[in-house]
Amino acid sequence: MIYSYIQPAVIEKSMMNNKELIRQFVDMYIVQCPVDFDKLAESIRSFDCQGIADLAHHMKPTMEYVGATKLRWDFQELESLANVGNKVKIYEKFDRLNVKFEDFIQELIHYQGSIS
Repeated sequence: MIYSYIQPAVIEKSMMNNKELIRQFVDMYIVQCPVDFDKLAESIRSFDCQGIADLAHHMKPTMEYVGATKLRWDFQELESLANVGNKVKIYEKFDRLNVKFEDFIQELIHYQGSIS
């Protein structure tokens, strides 16, 4: 499969090609990333700019650890928008990010199934 967001080579290199570590790492991401994203969604719904900025900031390195640089930049942009309180652009950005994030999780699940 060709991935749009994750980069298996980045994951494998950071985990020294240790399949057990890779499995644990990916399992943790599949569980924790949606929890963090749900918290971000709640901050968006309540238009808590500080919460949005903090949670987007928190998720940026998470994206880099799996090679999802495009998503990392999306979270950076969301954080910047929250820092200036641009409500319309925050909602627009989050709507697009929500779709990408769902695809990202599906990629992680697919990758998890491919770890031998």
